[in-house]
Amino acid sequence: MSNISPLVHARTFTPPVLPSAPAPAHGPALETGTRGKRSLEPESPSSWTLPALPTVPAEAASSADRALQTGLGSQALRQATDRRIHLAANTSIFPLFDAYRRSFNTPELQSWFLSKGMALSTVVVKPDSVTGSVTRDGVTSVQTFTTRDGSGWWEASARLRAAACGLDPDGAGLPYASLTGSTFSRNAVMRWYGVQPPAGDDSVMQAQQALAAADWSAPENKAELGLRVQTARQAIGALDERAHLAGVLTQHLTDKPDEHAVELAGLAVPVSSSSGLTRNEAGKVGISDALQAYGLSLPKTVGELRNAVRWLTTVLPPPAPLGNYSGLLGLTWAPGDLSAADKAALVAVGEGQTDGNSSDSMLVLLNTGGILDRHTPEELRTQADHFISQLLSDPLVLLLGDSLAFDQRFHGASGTQQLTDAERKQWIIAAIKLNIDPQAAARPGTIAGYDVYQSGNSGRSMGEVRADLEAHLKQNKFLDPRAAPLVAHLLLASAAPEFLVRGIPDTLRIGSPEWADLRLGVMFAERQGGAGVSRAMSYAQVMALSRLDPRTPEEAAILDNYGMDALLDWGLMQGVYSRPADGRYTPRMYQQAKEAFDAQRTQLLQALNHFNVALPTREKRAIENLQPVFPDLSVEQIKALRVYIADPNERRNKKSSEPVTRPLVETYMTGDLVEGRWMLLTPGQALPKSPTRKTPFDFNQGLSKADQDAIDANVRALNAKIVQLPNVQAQLPAEVDTYLANLKQGLSTVTQRMIANLPLADRQALELGKVELFALREQVDEVPTIDQTPDQVEERRGRKGTVIRCEHLGVIRYFEVFPDKLLVIKRDDLPDTLTLGGELQNHTKVYGRWAPTETKLQNGLEEPFDFMAYSSDAVPRSGVKSPRLIIEKIGDTLPAAPSTEQSDTQTVVPNSFSSARTRSIVDRIMSGNFVHHRDTALKLAQGKLPLEQQRELSAHRDQVLLGMIPFVGAIMDLAQGNIVEGTRGLIIDTVGAVLGGAGSTLSPLFKTTKVVAPFGAKAFRVLEKGVSIVSGFLNPLDGTADLLTGAARGIFSLPKLLDKVPKPLLLTTLGSVEKKTRTCLGVSRALNQPPATPSLAGQRATHHGHNYSVPVQAVQIGTYWYATDPTTHLPIGTPLDGFKPLNATAA
Repeated sequence: MSNISPLVHARTFTPPVLPSAPAPAHGPALETGTRGKRSLEPESPSSWTLPALPTVPAEAASSADRALQTGLGSQALRQATDRRIHLAANTSIFPLFDAYRRSFNTPELQSWFLSKGMALSTVVVKPDSVTGSVTRDGVTSVQTFTTRDGSGWWEASARLRAAACGLDPDGAGLPYASLTGSTFSRNAVMRWYGVQPPAGDDSVMQAQQALAAADWSAPENKAELGLRVQTARQAIGALDERAHLAGVLTQHLTDKPDEHAVELAGLAVPVSSSSGLTRNEAGKVGISDALQAYGLSLPKTVGELRNAVRWLTTVLPPPAPLGNYSGLLGLTWAPGDLSAADKAALVAVGEGQTDGNSSDSMLVLLNTGGILDRHTPEELRTQADHFISQLLSDPLVLLLGDSLAFDQRFHGASGTQQLTDAERKQWIIAAIKLNIDPQAAARPGTIAGYDVYQSGNSGRSMGEVRADLEAHLKQNKFLDPRAAPLVAHLLLASAAPEFLVRGIPDTLRIGSPEWADLRLGVMFAERQGGAGVSRAMSYAQVMALSRLDPRTPEEAAILDNYGMDALLDWGLMQGVYSRPADGRYTPRMYQQAKEAFDAQRTQLLQALNHFNVALPTREKRAIENLQPVFPDLSVEQIKALRVYIADPNERRNKKSSEPVTRPLVETYMTGDLVEGRWMLLTPGQALPKSPTRKTPFDFNQGLSKADQDAIDANVRALNAKIVQLPNVQAQLPAEVDTYLANLKQGLSTVTQRMIANLPLADRQALELGKVELFALREQVDEVPTIDQTPDQVEERRGRKGTVIRCEHLGVIRYFEVFPDKLLVIKRDDLPDTLTLGGELQNHTKVYGRWAPTETKLQNGLEEPFDFMAYSSDAVPRSGVKSPRLIIEKIGDTLPAAPSTEQSDTQTVVPNSFSSARTRSIVDRIMSGNFVHHRDTALKLAQGKLPLEQQRELSAHRDQVLLGMIPFVGAIMDLAQGNIVEGTRGLIIDTVGAVLGGAGSTLSPLFKTTKVVAPFGAKAFRVLEKGVSIVSGFLNPLDGTADLLTGAARGIFSLPKLLDKVPKPLLLTTLGSVEKKTRTCLGVSRALNQPPATPSLAGQRATHHGHNYSVPVQAVQIGTYWYATDPTTHLPIGTPLDGFKPLNATAA
């Protein structure tokens, strides 16, 4: 279930610095995240947001609370206007107030406010938003930022919101608190102690009376308030601990491969002041205990260590206030959901209102407040959550929601018909959705009869499919067409939430492996963080989730099952199998999809391995040959060796252009390293010299015997090494041929993948139609055809691109294919027939002085192609024409498939990646127009090309690298290893594989980057080990199916392939595993907040039974049966219409 790197020797890993996850509105969560550039020094006070709490005796705290209460009643509560009051350090509220002000004044949050230009004195913090005065370009206005608008608020404010949730349980709003002051809002203090502040001057007396009647020092009140303080401070401490643990573990990461062992058992780390772990004498805890607190075991290998860091730095947004807009519309009925009869009643209400007049439709609510009149479709589309919240908050709309619920005798979470605003809003949402689509939520991916995951959408962008969906919705006669963006958002939130992730690249194609990865990450976020969570996340953040590796077989089963839906849809779109008649996938189809996915994955990984091998240069081969001869020297030491002409006569008689001393490697490369000629010089060794003449008449007779003997011994020793060396120049051609063959195989694979990712209609045309391929070249100027040499033609050949012409069902299509640019462009502007061969022109050429001869010049024409893209690394430009081009056919025409009925061919979904037709097309491209000519590559391998050209080719490799990256949250300058600011500090520490370039070695690249597969290479593996050659550096999640509900779309809930999981493995066990996973992510408190214990008064006897086939516990209210909430045991939902009691037990 992971993206994995074929790089065996992984370099140092830098974990992604992701912003902290926020706290939910109903209670602070132990959220995940790291604080940017936080010091790793554990004892430094700046490493921890909160200091240790001083011990305050209970009597002192009670006395301080009474004094605060008295002071409020005597002075601060004389008028309705809020005012700031002083908080003594001994009061019960002070530790939480202190946590709030310290969280408010962290460098990270202060930087966020500064970036927005918001004045701190005007700030009001609410559960999911912050409001204040913002000054831009001298203009001041009041602005609100939310946890869901992409402003970065949820990432920056996790600690602050954890404190605010405890300090402001009603969510009324809190002001800024200075770190140096101890004054705070009177109204906030009163609410915290359980007294409602005055709403106006007429309620001051009532507030004073309530304050006087309250007992702030009562033990039961103190216990509840103390729990709030403890919960909030522990949440903040947990965020600090996770960041600190991630930093400590990162320091122990090395450049070793994943399977390399690490020893951390003796490591001790500090923990936050609120931690309940037992400390040693130094005030620290063992690393094993610290990790266990977050559901992580002690890493024993580098791979486990990297995975632990990823889990510690993984973040999730707070739950969406209205979830996925399906709070009452579950896929399968559960207590609190609407029944089939309830849904029919809401549809009837909408139909009854219309009476043929669309202005009276329930859907007219979508224009509440003139939203549709005042905003463009694009504004409605990009800010849909904001506008939906705005229209649902209208008092009249809320009143209508209350009325709809009352008519159906609905009981809310309180167990009564007194509903919250959120419950009223869910009724309005349900009414709108059911009036658009009476089968809403019946099947994921299907919206009002439009199948988002239909085969015809394969190869299309997310934006194109959404535009189709909106056009489909506009056909509803009762829907204002302007409302289509809002309605699409409402319906996609539950049916296909990946469409609502922010920042999806335009190049992402439905049905591609990257699309499957996106769905995996979205499902993980929705299951672990709550419905609707993914809408607050960016594409990069969702993809970062997909790098997590399961830590146990049970967790792997959960995550694998998440991938079922995406994998089955992928198989359908890829043509692995046909859509079943009853719409139900089978285990056999799952196995077929998995095998096809694994086959693609394996081929792409093999391609990546080929791309990771640099062009074998003469220098590299020479060094590799010298290493066995000099086994005790490193590569750098071998490069530093020099050779010196040993014979003094040869030195005197040599050409002036020939050096006496040369590098050993260079001498070997040029073939000059022959026996008997050279002596070896080590670095720093002086050249042998004859004795210095003492007089002009003292003629030197040569070196001393001892020096000459040393030189002779040196020469003999070097001769013994030279005879072991092969001819490096003879080795190079074969290695270049192997390199080109492997590169051709790799480019063939990615070209097959590009064809498989085309829209279905284009794939059908290429599979079934008549196909021709063409190459482009420039004309050879003023050289008759009879005199043109292959080299002259080759120099002008555009090997970077190939033109494909396809004719199918009377429609002609053209495609430009650029394998090493990872680009296929469909051309709709070309003529039905291309002019081949240019044009021939008569030309008289004189051979000799008196021999004029009539010859032919082959001239090119101006053609609508950007030849620069065909002959260089430039990206093709639209609308560009190139002069002097000659179009030549490649190979024979691929004939059309045997004639069939048009209706049949339009329903065929070809398996384009593996089909014989695709292989034929790709083989013609690779054999007839391969991106590199052998002679050019061989010259480069010899090292005869200028250095600038080598650098250009190397830079091209880096650019192609980026095309293989599914995670685009950050931009990396691969050539220099510099990380450029990405999406709020998200560092994508991986890069894709190198394609199409011949040139310098990749070792400098590996020092700062990782090479990864272009999609989740362990995805959908169902607990089977992935390809052994990869290091498992990246680990995306498997899946998007819901194992615990399982009935969605007729998918089997537990496939036979999961039998490999250790027994026993029951659904209840897997459910507990999900909870443990949330604990590791720090969201367990958000999703499993302990409910308030219901009062024993008024409890009714509960009865076990079945509502149709669903087991429930129910209570009888009057003549109606109501299901009870499994958590609170209170009645919830509408009356059961099919309940049959089995037995009764007293509650």
